Amino acid sequence: MLNIFKFVKRTFTKLMEMLKFLVFSIIFLTLTLILSTIILIDRSTISNNYDLNVKQSDFSYLYNEKNSIITYEDNNTVFNFKYLELSSILSSKNTSNTTNANTNSDENNNPPTNDIFPINLTKTSIRFEDALSEDGKKTAYLTFDDGPSTTITPKVLDTLKKYNINATFFLLGSNIQKNSQSRSLVSKIYSDGNAIGNHTYSHDLNKLYPSNKIDTDYFMSEVYRTNTILKDILGNNFNTRLIRLPGGYMSRSYYHDPNLPHFDQRLKQEKYLSVDWNASDSDAEGKKKNSQELLQMVKESVANKNKVIILMHDTYGKEETAKALPSIIEYLSTQGYEFKTLE
Repeated sequence: MLNIFKFVKRTFTKLMEMLKFLVFSIIFLTLTLILSTIILIDRSTISNNYDLNVKQSDFSYLYNEKNSIITYEDNNTVFNFKYLELSSILSSKNTSNTTNANTNSDENNNPPTNDIFPINLTKTSIRFEDALSEDGKKTAYLTFDDGPSTTITPKVLDTLKKYNINATFFLLGSNIQKNSQSRSLVSKIYSDGNAIGNHTYSHDLNKLYPSNKIDTDYFMSEVYRTNTILKDILGNNFNTRLIRLPGGYMSRSYYHDPNLPHFDQRLKQEKYLSVDWNASDSDAEGKKKNSQELLQMVKESVANKNKVIILMHDTYGKEETAKALPSIIEYLSTQGYEFKTLE
């Protein structure tokens, strides 16, 4: 009887030890799962902008105190990275040595033929490959994304004309097609001597970067579509080799997009150039800013740089950008900058 009791006691002790180990294992696995879920949710919130809590006409703001800033644009959230070094703008491996190439495409968005010299030169244009080359001069390239808009673009054009300078506009095909006035604004942008780049058709990050990976074929189909719209307005001889990725090429690099090498090769083959920025008025970053705050952001991001490609926006809702533009131009002028466009 005593032996039976000892056996039962030993068995019970072992069972308790096994149960204790099992409980600790369950707790450990549960905590690990919770931590992993939190990390994935956080990464999804940041990198998947792609579900985006910020859609058109939704002016909520996301802000990260690090150099990567979750931002909004009126059509989708994008990522802007402040104070980018000049050299990294040209690090995208897609810079072509070919001066220019045509991007004719048909209604089905087939690839361009690359056989006609483009017409996108202005009196102040500089080849993008040479834009950041140090020559002892200070040069500012004002760039505007997401236009045209019937509310902001005319104000921007009036200011540029007043100061007798030009800028580079990266246009969205969808905004061009909003109405006849938008199409007329494209003609005015160009006839005023400004340069034009392609900012895709939709700016829809879910389609352009599904699962946070660039869909090269779809992305280029949007580029062709916008090119077709531009040619329809400006004539078949018009062409631009400049592309600005929604969110910037730098965002694709930042997230180590595995499809980027293929995208780079496609741009090189078709002689397109991806244009990022190294300064900004932060009009699509963090909380909404007034004109004085936008000016201050330009001052901070330009800093001591001799060559600056400045990101701004002329889409709907950017009244403060239009209001700040005269002060931005005057500040840059007093700092000795000349104003050029990109081609």
